[in-house]
Amino acid sequence: MAVMAHYIDDSWNLKSFLIRFAYVSCPHTTEVICEALYECLVEWHLDRKISTVTLDNCTSNEKAITILPDKLDTSSLMLDGQFLHMRCAAHILNLIVKDGMSVLEEGVERVRDSVAFWSATPKRYEKFEKMAKTLNIEYNRRLNLDCKTRWNSTYLMISIALQYIEIFEKLKAREKKFDCCPTKDDWKVLKEMCDRLKLFFDITESFLGTKYVTANLFFPKVVTISLAIRKWGKSENELIQKMLEEMKDKFEKYWKDIHRLMAVATVLDPRYKRHILNALYGPLYGRNHASKEIEKLRGLMFDLVKQYQDKAECEDTWGAFATSITSGEEDEVMKLLDLYMSNRVVTPSSCSSHT
Repeated sequence: MAVMAHYIDDSWNLKSFLIRFAYVSCPHTTEVICEALYECLVEWHLDRKISTVTLDNCTSNEKAITILPDKLDTSSLMLDGQFLHMRCAAHILNLIVKDGMSVLEEGVERVRDSVAFWSATPKRYEKFEKMAKTLNIEYNRRLNLDCKTRWNSTYLMISIALQYIEIFEKLKAREKKFDCCPTKDDWKVLKEMCDRLKLFFDITESFLGTKYVTANLFFPKVVTISLAIRKWGKSENELIQKMLEEMKDKFEKYWKDIHRLMAVATVLDPRYKRHILNALYGPLYGRNHASKEIEKLRGLMFDLVKQYQDKAECEDTWGAFATSITSGEEDEVMKLLDLYMSNRVVTPSSCSSHT
């Protein structure tokens, strides 16, 4: 859980708040979660300064956030609490990928059993390492068993195992007890799956960064995922196609709940402004529908500005900002933006500060 306040006087206070909230007593019912959150907000004098609360996707959290406004002064909330609940982008990515990977569950399970078998004892691990030397395969990444509830650890487990397919195959022929080795079709499908999921892995890592601002990253990264899923739909493998359909359905389910504030944060990035919407909404929605979506977002931004004008306090807030830059398929978004900017007819009005 994370809380975005209008301003925070002391970062230590927020850290203490998050640490305290991490130890909420059981059972974690709707009422208990809501009360614990409210008590923390009051204790740290944030109850009238809160903008959004970011929550993992579970029933108790969703119900808790619906009753929290009853405890707060709604006039102090952003647009009377319309955007109090913000879904966790990293957790949504987790749900999207887990739904997709469930299609390949049998192959993933065979890899998991194989890794568990060869890392179960020092003797087996030594035999695996010795076979790597025999086959002249560089063994620079140790087999790593995953945590089933964390897809990124499963991705790492499979990506490492894929480097040692030849070792697994050789040992299968020599070790009778090793009867869980993935098939050649398993390896092929899992290789394609890892190629696809690397993008998700890299984006999740950028979302979880702590030494740079992340709010302005969400929108272009999530759009990158949407465009990538569309492009990947051309896979000739039926299992991969099914995996991508599952991921697409889950993405569409949550996109409408998360993209509006994400887009606002990106528009406020001086590198992008509203050009990022013009460049990306076309490929997402088509030209006609894109203009309607942009106008909706423009209206939201005017509403936010008006509210802050009404409540603004005369103070300046300064901070240091850094950005993260990744490569690969994420360049697709920047290419679209560059293409839009290069084809844009520059006029005096389009150069003004409000574009």
